[in-house]
Amino acid sequence: MKQILVSILFAAAACGGSKSPPPAEPAPAPVAEPTPTEPPPEPAKPEEPPPPDPAQVKADLMTAETGAYEKAKPVFEKFCQSCHAKGQKTANAKKLKALDIAAYPFTGKHAKPADIRKVLGAGGEKPTMPKGKPGSVKGDDLGAITGWADAWDAAEAGGAHEAAAAPAAPAP
Repeated sequence: MKQILVSILFAAAACGGSKSPPPAEPAPAPVAEPTPTEPPPEPAKPEEPPPPDPAQVKADLMTAETGAYEKAKPVFEKFCQSCHAKGQKTANAKKLKALDIAAYPFTGKHAKPADIRKVLGAGGEKPTMPKGKPGSVKGDDLGAITGWADAWDAAEAGGAHEAAAAPAAPAP
């Protein structure tokens, strides 16, 4: 009987009859701490262009003004020349003293673009010119004159007129 009892104990032990601890779960793999990394390098900045040559800027402004004047010239000839150019039938000393468009740049008390814009009503004011037909300069014609006036103002602000009026330096 001893043998049977040992056999039963042995069988019970083999079948899991004993209370043994469950197999341990594997330990989680250690999580690697993120290593501090350097920030990505900044993208290369494009090279700064060299500053513009002031003389070239002034020349470009004068070119733009001259081009705008060439577009506006037929409008000045059509609407202004009869009174404001020497040799025209209705031109007289008083009118030429106010504005003379016979040569460019214009001369006279009202030769500035602001005065010309005003008398043509380009800023919304009531036009007073051309004499006898105030307000007849409109649409594309008025646009050509205001385009010239804007180009003149830009050239004036950029110092281009000073450069154009300055005498050339004597050659060494």
